[in-house]
Amino acid sequence: MPNHTPPAHPFAFTRHRRLAATALGTAAFLLPTACSSGEDKSEEAGVASISEPAPKATTSAGGSGASAGASLDSQRPQLRLDSSKEEVARLYNAWASCLEQHGFHNFQDVVKDGQRVPVHDDPALPAARAQCESKVPLGPPELDRNRNPRFADDWREWIACMHRRNYKVIPLPDEEGYDVPDGPIPPDAIQIENECRTEAFGAGKK
Repeated sequence: MPNHTPPAHPFAFTRHRRLAATALGTAAFLLPTACSSGEDKSEEAGVASISEPAPKATTSAGGSGASAGASLDSQRPQLRLDSSKEEVARLYNAWASCLEQHGFHNFQDVVKDGQRVPVHDDPALPAARAQCESKVPLGPPELDRNRNPRFADDWREWIACMHRRNYKVIPLPDEEGYDVPDGPIPPDAIQIENECRTEAFGAGKK
């Protein structure tokens, strides 16, 4: 059975997708995991990708890791639930440009949704990334369980919405994501996913 779990952004997708809490995302707000079986439906569903771990808080003589992380987050651009593909691409490409300015030039040949994706197993990436953490976009706060007290309810509503629209995803425990069902999936699966996410998590419904 193909795995699919739902932002954090930054971004390679397989069928197992996790909600991006800190986010580097596309279908902007999804974070991939290395799990797959059978034929891959990620292209069939139109899933685009970038996968970049969230920046790590660092310590210094002047503060704790937590305070350093908070300071870093205050500098990072903030994605919204309704951020367009163009806006997501612009912000992630600003991060890619920063990597280049710090000596990293190894990007994937395929550009998806206008986003330049670094080759993540390149040993030169960590050093450049450490200089560019303030450029990594933050995912929408609604998709961060630490910032959204209604996260679990909203997530279940998201799944229910997709079910109502005949996209019968199979939820994983603890709101970690969902599996794509076996067999055909709706041709507009990504549109259903995105529209239901906005409906379930969107501030306008509160």
